[in-house]
Amino acid sequence: MAGQERRATGRFNIKSRSDVMIRGAVLGTVAFLALTGGMFHRASLLTLVPVSLWLLTAAAAMVALLRKSWCRGGDAALPGGDWPLIAGPFIIASFYGIQLLMSPVSYQSTVLASIHWLFLGAFSLGLLAAGRGRGGPAYLERGWLLVTGGLAVTALAAVYGLLPAPGAILRTADREVAAAGARLGGLLQYPNTFGAVMAAALLERLTALARMPGAAFTRPARWRGCGAGALAPVFALALLLTESRGAFAAAAAGWAAGWLLLRGRERLRYALHSAAALAVAAPLARQLAAAQLAPPALPGLLALAAGLAAASALSALAARSAERLGAPGDRRRGSGALAAGAVLHAAVPAAMLAAALGAALAFAGLRERLYSAATWLARGEMYADALRLLREWPWLGRGGDTWRWLHRTVQSRPYVGNEVHSGYLDLALDLGGIGLLALLVWLGFAVVRMRRSRMPGRLLPAFLVLLLHSAVDFDMSYGLYWMLVLWLAVWGLGPSGGSFGRRPGKTRRLVDRMNGKRRVQLDRLLAGGLAAVLLTGGLSAFRQAESLRLQRLAEVGPPGVRAAAESARLLERALALAPARPELRLALAGRLEAEAAAEVLRGGMAYERSHPGLALALGFALARQGDAAALGPLRRAAELDRYSRAVQTAALEGISLLADRLKSAGKLPQAASTASAGMEAFRRFHRLAEQTRQLRNDRGFRLTPEAVALARKLRAGAAGLPPPRPGEASARPR
Repeated sequence: MAGQERRATGRFNIKSRSDVMIRGAVLGTVAFLALTGGMFHRASLLTLVPVSLWLLTAAAAMVALLRKSWCRGGDAALPGGDWPLIAGPFIIASFYGIQLLMSPVSYQSTVLASIHWLFLGAFSLGLLAAGRGRGGPAYLERGWLLVTGGLAVTALAAVYGLLPAPGAILRTADREVAAAGARLGGLLQYPNTFGAVMAAALLERLTALARMPGAAFTRPARWRGCGAGALAPVFALALLLTESRGAFAAAAAGWAAGWLLLRGRERLRYALHSAAALAVAAPLARQLAAAQLAPPALPGLLALAAGLAAASALSALAARSAERLGAPGDRRRGSGALAAGAVLHAAVPAAMLAAALGAALAFAGLRERLYSAATWLARGEMYADALRLLREWPWLGRGGDTWRWLHRTVQSRPYVGNEVHSGYLDLALDLGGIGLLALLVWLGFAVVRMRRSRMPGRLLPAFLVLLLHSAVDFDMSYGLYWMLVLWLAVWGLGPSGGSFGRRPGKTRRLVDRMNGKRRVQLDRLLAGGLAAVLLTGGLSAFRQAESLRLQRLAEVGPPGVRAAAESARLLERALALAPARPELRLALAGRLEAEAAAEVLRGGMAYERSHPGLALALGFALARQGDAAALGPLRRAAELDRYSRAVQTAALEGISLLADRLKSAGKLPQAASTASAGMEAFRRFHRLAEQTRQLRNDRGFRLTPEAVALARKLRAGAAGLPPPRPGEASARPR
């Protein structure tokens, strides 16, 4: 008996230690990625190193499950009835993997996207394991508060000058961009996405407060309610300082969803706590906006402390007021009390809408910005261009970062837009309608699962905020965004969900009909396949990280001939690890002779056919050799980035160089033909600049003096060409 107890205790300790390790890894990863930019840049060491560690560890865990299955003769204990929640990221990763076989626009971006989604799948497995068992829901709640609260507190610390955080505050003199002259972006360095995260965090706190009775805000309860609501005004303040209209709208929609999902006294508490948070946040936001998010430290901190104290008092008052307004004794006091209660219940939503509108308009000049249609018109042009691309490949898409690499070829005007400002549209361009459908089914499953939980109003409003805002912005480009989405989804499974090896309900009945041996074989096959995929992704991420490290070593080396040769060798080693990286090929080509550089760049064009930098560099490398084939990539570069005056001018420079080399080699007819092609390229440049004169020109596209000088030189070398038009000879930049 004692031996059995010791063995049981040993198993418990081992399980406890593993739970602590898993929970620490999950929370540590989210916190680290939040501190390093939210995983926006996938091709960085700060992203690839933790991603590779996660994937390799997950592969080892799957192998351990398989080994345990073989030794004990059971199945591999994969996730049970909630498997669609876990399968979603792996399915999307597989779509990107299929794209690698179909000549994507960018091979490198598609590889990184596949690794990214594999990591999200592995993270969801870790999150599911961390949230299971005793203390799982409490861990998920505290972890969520630690991450979102950390984002809010660090952002406000940057406002008050307590934390040096470059990029945390967007400062601009353009009042259409920032009514106050500054907007809060936090560690994410982008106000709109930061605003969406703050809105989700705010609604999560408000729904938590809605479940707390008035007794939780008293001394006997150790002011538990006040502690739970301490971050609500902080989130509200951070949200208002972002000036994000999309985040405001998503927050309003999520708040309305919470109002509809909650019932009775919880609904009343929800409204009153919302009013309390906004009542404190709005005047603080106005004060900070007047100071352009650079207030005097001591007075500003004192005002913040006073505001938070007032918020705590108002929150306690709101909870107690809800108890009195919704007390059952009202029904015994006659129809007058019932009528008064009904009026109060009906008036609260109207008051909340008025308070939200007043808070949103708390900044000087924000009203004009809210009503300005310039941003929405610009987004409309962008969406129209994206739909033109989507119509070309409607079902399967063109692989990772399709918009980033192709939008310059279809731009209706010279706007700045490396991101399409719609996560769903961006994924549709990458994976087509089939990939978008898979994403919507996956997210829809999570929404339905939350809706059917015991507390549908608890987390669904925050979840909806994230999903809605990503429709009008590029939140989905942040890995942290998806980690927060997964966090809410797993948390929403409830204490009974999220365990391994359970197959409840219909799934259980279906599996029980299968032959036991076949079921075990199927589980082992799935576990083995998943382990192989995770291992492949982990090794690929490690190779990418090592390639980046070697390139960085090559770039920081000392000057000198010997050092230059060593740098070239380092770059060649880096290229062997990640042959599709375009910036690496450009760096290596810059250290090689023209012929060798051309070979390196040709190899890059096989992977990245729509990279204007590679095409331009290849054109110059061939032009230096006097190879007439240089015309092709030079023209291609100009087509890939039509509204870049630098690329258009450089293409003309390359054509002029080619004409000079051909003339020096005695190939006069070819030189004249090349000069003629250069003049035609200049005419296209000139026509495009004239057409742009009446358009909004965010990229500063114009005809350059260098291009005019090159055109004169090319005209002189083009024997037998007709005289130029008058406008070409006198063209000058505007």
